[in-house]
Amino acid sequence: MNKPATPDEVLEQIRAMPVADRDYVEAELLREAFETGRRQESDALREEIVRRAKNALAHPGEGYTLDETIAGARAAVATVRERKSRG
Repeated sequence: MNKPATPDEVLEQIRAMPVADRDYVEAELLREAFETGRRQESDALREEIVRRAKNALAHPGEGYTLDETIAGARAAVATVRERKSRG
């Protein structure tokens, strides 16, 4: 009898995927979370997203570096893990 994969095993499988497939999985999970009401952004975060989008459209040659993007993603993961550990 097979046991279900652990969350860490699933993450390992996702990390082994090509980037385009990983982006697809991420987008689908976020879409589902928003549609079911499990995820909502604060007003401040929505304003930041709009600000970044307007900046990106106004200056298409500029953007965040890979290091900045990775640092931001790691910070977001750390925040989520901290929230989960508190309760």
